[in-house]
Amino acid sequence: MKRLGVVFAIVIALAVGFAAGFKTALVREHSSLERNKQILRRIHKEIWSNPDLNAALKAADELYTQDFVVHDSTGDSYGLANRKKDIAENLSAYPDYKEEVLDMVAEGDMVVTRFLSTGTQKGDLPAIPGYQPRIPANGKFVRIPELAVHRLVNGRLAEQWELQDNWAVNLQAGLIDPDKMSFATPKACR
Repeated sequence: MKRLGVVFAIVIALAVGFAAGFKTALVREHSSLERNKQILRRIHKEIWSNPDLNAALKAADELYTQDFVVHDSTGDSYGLANRKKDIAENLSAYPDYKEEVLDMVAEGDMVVTRFLSTGTQKGDLPAIPGYQPRIPANGKFVRIPELAVHRLVNGRLAEQWELQDNWAVNLQAGLIDPDKMSFATPKACR
């Protein structure tokens, strides 16, 4: 009988230990996910929504890895230096640029954000060879719905996959006139 009591006490102690360990792991994981989401909130606010270029670039040094990679509709871009060039060009073209986070989900080292970018084009947009010509300043306000998947490493943004509604942006900026467009009918449909 005494032996049964000892076995029972050991089973109870193990159950309590496992439960406490599981609870600790959950708290730690939740904490990590919240930290990653906070880093993304800082990037949207302190870099992309900051009218002070020097402060935005300083924040980029803190929040991006040196070997950061972005994947978007224009292809892949590598390195923090290229990202800082993108930040400077964006602030030059859109001095009032803002990114408003609408939704955010985190899992492991990944964070997905759905956000709305807005700004008035007061500067030229540089040409992107094979993608778009230089776009002169036009003073038009644009709203850009965007979705991005981010991968973080050691508290810094290491990689990003980005999707933006470029069609809507081009319509708002007056670069596309849908009334004057014609579409070829594919041969398979004739």
